[in-house]
Amino acid sequence: MSALIDLTSLTVGKAAPLLLAAFGGLVCELGGLINFALEGMMLCGAFAAVLGTWATGSPWLGLLFGITAGIIASAMHATASLKLGANQIVSSIAVNLLAAGLTGLLLNQIFGVYGTSPTVAKLPEISTLLHRNMTSPGGIFEGISILVPVAFALAGVVIAFLRWTVAGLRLKACGESPEAAAAAGLPVFRIRFLAACAGGALAGMAGAYLSIGDLSQFVENMTQGRGYLAIAAVILGRWRPAGVLAAVLFFGFCDAASEWLSVRWTALPEQLFFALPYAACFAILAFHSGKRRPPSALGRVER
Repeated sequence: MSALIDLTSLTVGKAAPLLLAAFGGLVCELGGLINFALEGMMLCGAFAAVLGTWATGSPWLGLLFGITAGIIASAMHATASLKLGANQIVSSIAVNLLAAGLTGLLLNQIFGVYGTSPTVAKLPEISTLLHRNMTSPGGIFEGISILVPVAFALAGVVIAFLRWTVAGLRLKACGESPEAAAAAGLPVFRIRFLAACAGGALAGMAGAYLSIGDLSQFVENMTQGRGYLAIAAVILGRWRPAGVLAAVLFFGFCDAASEWLSVRWTALPEQLFFALPYAACFAILAFHSGKRRPPSALGRVER
């Protein structure tokens, strides 16, 4: 039972940043804008969260810095794609490369180090908050960041927004037929741009989770492909919120299982286990097929 609790806790912890990033990408792509830049947005959010925490002494303000950085990176991608007509995949790649280079440069220029930033305060864990307010915190919450329930709550908000609100229907209309949406009087560019910024905010929060939620420092390229896994979750989930949630939980379980097994089977190289989530992603995307297709106008900009 103890092993099951440990694996469950590890799974939700690993799934939380993927969940934030994947739902950020989902909101963006349902509006018709291809967003392969989640990796760069997460990286910007991770660095900005540490920088903000270091500058202010508050991890909560650091989280705000991370969210803001994600929004800025997403706004750059949206402006280049929607306003300037740049190829959306090329723009996404440019954001990813810019984020990787810029965070490494700023790490050296601001902190005077390479590779790893100084340690900063991190966001509290659930068990810490329960210790303050209750006599018994419960072992299952040990080591779980406060951002984990926040991530799942925000996923619920996004699901409700897309399913039951007029604004959600308008967003999906822009992704399916921007011409019809414009003919109905909807501001297509504004809706898509705001959706991109909302997606960037979630991706920035996902990056902040890695640096000040899970760790307490920034490490160069610390996202390690999680942004691409989030994109894969959107595709595997067939652009449906429930499907994306299931894909994220599967990838989170694979990541947790790889870490759990690497500790117990020390005779095998740890790289073998760390490759498990990406191998599972490749296998499922290669053999999985579904009826649901991307939004009809995904990647298309009317000028």
